[in-house]
Amino acid sequence: MSNLSDYPSVNFSGTQCGQATGSIPFSATSTGMEIFQTATVNGNPPSNCVVANDGGTVFGITLLQPDDKIYSYQISVDAQGPSGWLSGSMYLAFTDASGDTYYLSIFDSDRQIHTVDYNSSSPNIVTIWWCNNSFTVDSENANKSKAKFRVTSPAQK
Repeated sequence: MSNLSDYPSVNFSGTQCGQATGSIPFSATSTGMEIFQTATVNGNPPSNCVVANDGGTVFGITLLQPDDKIYSYQISVDAQGPSGWLSGSMYLAFTDASGDTYYLSIFDSDRQIHTVDYNSSSPNIVTIWWCNNSFTVDSENANKSKAKFRVTSPAQK
């Protein structure tokens, strides 16, 4: 499939949509977004819910399997950051079924594809997090080592 919107979708459900303006992010959960699936949030495109200040918007989220010798999984995020002087960034995080969380901040207000590459024994994405401010997701196991991942923002062609 050449167009990311052609992939089947999985729905993430959350009780809050829109901007998370404080220090606590909003989130939406699912049974797990599998490889070659895209995310909807509360039954709609992410752009209806996963937003930040000054026009920061996530238009699409897809889990892929890249042709990479180091990383086996890739979260592809079609998004634009906030626009305007001192508007800051949009902060996102993705938690997989193993409990590892991967972070992405989007600064550029141009709509682009951003990627997060990672390895995992349980790669399906179960929670999407977003906020206007930088945050860290509380881990159930504080002694667990931080997951290793690579961010490319915007993605290279």
